[in-house]
Amino acid sequence: MFADKAIGKILDEIQSDELVALTAELVKRNTVWDPQAGTSETPAADFIAQWALNEGFEVVVNEVAPKRPNVVITWQAGRGSRTLMFEGHTDVVTPGDVAAWSYDPFGAEIVGQRMYGRGTNDTKGNLAAMLIAMAAIKRSGIPLSGTIIGGVLCDEEGMMTGVLDFIDRGHADSVTAAIICEPQDGIICNSQKGAIRAEFTITGRMSHGAMPLSGLNTAPAVAQLLIGIRSIEDEAIRSFGRDDHLGWPSFTPTVIQAPAMGPGQLNVIPGESRILVDIRTIPGQSHDRARALLTKLASTVASEVNIAYARQDGRIGLERQHDLAVRVDFLTDRPCTYTDEDQPVVRAAHWAVQTVTGKSPEYGGVPGATDGTFLWSMKNIPIVTMGAGDRHVPHQKDEWVDLGQLMETARIYALSALKYLTP
Repeated sequence: MFADKAIGKILDEIQSDELVALTAELVKRNTVWDPQAGTSETPAADFIAQWALNEGFEVVVNEVAPKRPNVVITWQAGRGSRTLMFEGHTDVVTPGDVAAWSYDPFGAEIVGQRMYGRGTNDTKGNLAAMLIAMAAIKRSGIPLSGTIIGGVLCDEEGMMTGVLDFIDRGHADSVTAAIICEPQDGIICNSQKGAIRAEFTITGRMSHGAMPLSGLNTAPAVAQLLIGIRSIEDEAIRSFGRDDHLGWPSFTPTVIQAPAMGPGQLNVIPGESRILVDIRTIPGQSHDRARALLTKLASTVASEVNIAYARQDGRIGLERQHDLAVRVDFLTDRPCTYTDEDQPVVRAAHWAVQTVTGKSPEYGGVPGATDGTFLWSMKNIPIVTMGAGDRHVPHQKDEWVDLGQLMETARIYALSALKYLTP
């Protein structure tokens, strides 16, 4: 299919020392989004923009928000209508308690075949691999048919404003396929779970803990909401079962706060409480129905708790207003994605994995959402997600990536582009 000389010429341009050094440079730059601490994606974005200019790429830097830049790197590899995008993000999550780490979170320390540090796995190692792959293709001089875009985006770990800005500015208009560079342990992921984030706000009346009847406690509503959320999850599991690649649907309360703001006190009944729920969906589930069920739950719980209070007050001869309220707001809604294995970008990834590893690829699904969610849902761009790194390591202390697998990933990225952009 391809001349061994062409494959070899591209792969020869991918050097382990350069890949490891570039990964280390990115990891050593603290790019946690923390306005109070004064850290952001800017140091990594500035470094990458200069690196890409030095390599002779076309570079555009867009400020998504103050100190939150996207870097868009373009290489016209030849004439042709296809445009392959590599996407990686510069932000990382907080290291948390640094004292709990065995290694400096921003030290990029190498022990054996592993590099340790925040972002080594998610996803600065894969970001470096995609950049090296792009450089290898350019340096090789192998003529291809089409264009390669490197989307180096901010805010993937938050509200994904980076990819939304990328789309809004028209950068995705010409993209015909995308490889999302995330830690998937070498698996080709052609599907990913959907995500809905919901916030329940329960409003009662604040009062002294010794005089609970002078207020309206939100606790019974919180309890009923948690039970109701579990029932909705049970129904989804019964109705949709387990997806072979993505597992089970889930409705997970992650934050329960009473009071909703500020510190709680033992002798104070909070006037407002809140519950945050992280919903993950699989193909076949209707997001409209999930939102409708949660909205109905809010209304039902408010009604039932007010009725229960009225009955209790009637028994003891108490008169007070029963106006406990429950509101649900939906913070984000990201659909499931699926790219058919017959799509050219999936076939290109399949061939590249088989060529580099000598093994048949394993297919799977991404348990969370990525920037690719919006490329797929808003621009109808076929996506695959793949990269180096144990899928269970992101966001943990002592995050690490295997440098041998990272080198393999850079080679797979490069050959995926070769296959996709060869007429």
